[in-house]
Amino acid sequence: MTSLRLTLIPRLPELDEIRHMRKRLELSQRELASIAGVSQSLIAKVERGTIDPSYKNIRKIFEAFEDILKKRALEGRSTGIRLTVGDLATRGVISISPEQTLAEAVDLMVKGRFTQLPVMIGDRIVGGITDDYIRDYTIEETRNQRKLFDEVMQVKVGDIMQAPFPILSEDTPIELASLHLQRDEAVLVTHKGIIEGILTSADFLNLGLQ
Repeated sequence: MTSLRLTLIPRLPELDEIRHMRKRLELSQRELASIAGVSQSLIAKVERGTIDPSYKNIRKIFEAFEDILKKRALEGRSTGIRLTVGDLATRGVISISPEQTLAEAVDLMVKGRFTQLPVMIGDRIVGGITDDYIRDYTIEETRNQRKLFDEVMQVKVGDIMQAPFPILSEDTPIELASLHLQRDEAVLVTHKGIIEGILTSADFLNLGLQ
């Protein structure tokens, strides 16, 4: 079993997000390449899906996005221009069912490099669970000899899940999201009432926006 305390690095968006993010930031391929320190042809090939880029180059591209977003957020404080949660959210939400076990939740978190998971039944949000909460629950149960570790891992997520993460429309200003992320590890982002993305406290910390 993987160590319960998950030491996870921030999750990279999917490669097909690069074109979406570049267009949203109104950058040309040449401008993005220049900021990221890679070639324009690399950006073009990644967006077309004709190349399997190295982790190093993809990290450069995403770090360029982070730098641009941070700069624009800082500039927005003086110009009145505001970024929204839709600008920063990672598209696509990985969730878990309340009927699945803590072992399955831990496995999903490790594989996806997440520190939290929304708990969903179909399209309905019913709760949330975090790696910190799983750790604390496991320590409490095993320390008091109520359950063995293996028994804890078979507990259903729905039996110990916490309240759902806040749900915000994609046009919500990041300043409001920041207030939520001081209390919660993530907010879910909707487009026309449908959940399409997630913004985590780690995302904000990485951008220096909290």
